[in-house]
Formats: sequence, C-alpha cells, structure tokens
Amino acid sequence: MELFILRHGEAIPQITTDEVRELTAKGRADVARVIEASASDIGDLLHIWVSPLVRAQQTAEIAGALVGHTQFCTTELLTPEAQPEELFQQLQQTECERLLLVSHQPLVGKLVGMLCGSAAGFHPMDTSSIACVKVEVVAPGMGQLLWLRHST
Repeated sequence: MELFILRHGEAIPQITTDEVRELTAKGRADVARVIEASASDIGDLLHIWVSPLVRAQQTAEIAGALVGHTQFCTTELLTPEAQPEELFQQLQQTECERLLLVSHQPLVGKLVGMLCGSAAGFHPMDTSSIACVKVEVVAPGMGQLLWLRHST
C-alpha cells in the first residue's frame, strides 16, 4: 500500500473554535502547488480519508480536484489528537492500494515517524507538506519513506 500523508494548508488564526478554521489564500495556493508537483507520483487516487476539521476538508477538496478521486471518507481517526494505533487498525482492514490521508500535526508527524521507525517517533511536517510511505503491513517500523515534499 502507498499512503500519501498530507498536512492541511495554512489556516487563519483561531478566532472561535479550532474546528472551523479555514485555509488562507496562501494555504490554498501552497496545497495546490505541492499536489501539482506530486501529481505524477500520486497518480489516480480512488480514496481520500480526511479529518472533519474545516481546513482539512478544504485541503482534501483541492487535492482531490487535482489528482482525480472518487471517494471521500471523513473520519475522527484523523483529528489532531487521534491515536495512530487506532488509524493503523482501520488501515489494516482497507483494501485500498493507494490512499491519501489529510490531517494535522501532531498526528501526521506521528504517523510518518511511527511507520518509518523514526528514532524520535515524530517526523516534522510543515503545512501543505506531503509524504509518501510504502507499507506492506501497517504497523510501527514497517513503512518506507519514499519521498517528502513541502510547498516551498
């Protein structure tokens, strides 16, 4: 399985609640730039799993429009505070061969770090960063980081 792990684009500062923060114009442009630069590596994507938070939903919509997707799945397993182990269980049950996950820090850093066996257990990822991790078994230390791209 190839997992594409995308952190949402830059969002407006928190004014009310974190859940409703929207992408800035720069955030939208950065997401589009990193997805366009990665489109040939991502290829046609059938499934996108996304956090329910507004900025992640907006990021997924931009990414989906640029890579051609067929199905969105909104899941609490991709919120910032979610536990990677719970997501791993769901990923082990999916039959997807290529899957885009759209989420937040600290979760995206934990996912890449855990899957690829990072000594620190965390991999830094800026807004609009995308990583490609190849896994045969979705479990800690079982992934291979194929590439990591940033918007700038």
